[in-house]
Amino acid sequence: MKRNLFGILAILTLSLLISVPSISAQTIANATVPFAFTVGQTEMPAGNYVISSLSDSAMAIMNRNKGTSVISLFRSEQPTSADGTTRLVFHKYGEKYFLSQVARGLGGNVLQLPASNSEKEAQIRYARQTPDKEVVVAAK
Repeated sequence: MKRNLFGILAILTLSLLISVPSISAQTIANATVPFAFTVGQTEMPAGNYVISSLSDSAMAIMNRNKGTSVISLFRSEQPTSADGTTRLVFHKYGEKYFLSQVARGLGGNVLQLPASNSEKEAQIRYARQTPDKEVVVAAK
């Protein structure tokens, strides 16, 4: 019963986030990602992306070429370096890429996405074969 209530509340919350007019969405980054990647449980194709902040803890990642999008929660962290570049950071396991964070550039916070179950499985599967790699894509 509690699980169903939680699921319903989560769906209602996401529905409200989706229904927010795009005018209130604040663009964080525009980037061209040359490879397919995963956000949560959603596979996203290579292409041009717009990443927008929907709230203090949710972002929309939209592919301009294919018209696909996904909403993800994030945790805001202080930047560890003074690099002024807005960038997307991906974890790579085997041939799969997982969006890990969006760094907002000079003075901006780092938006850390939670690791999905599929990323955790890939991390375990490839732990003995190859080390974890980070791939950075600079945003416009």
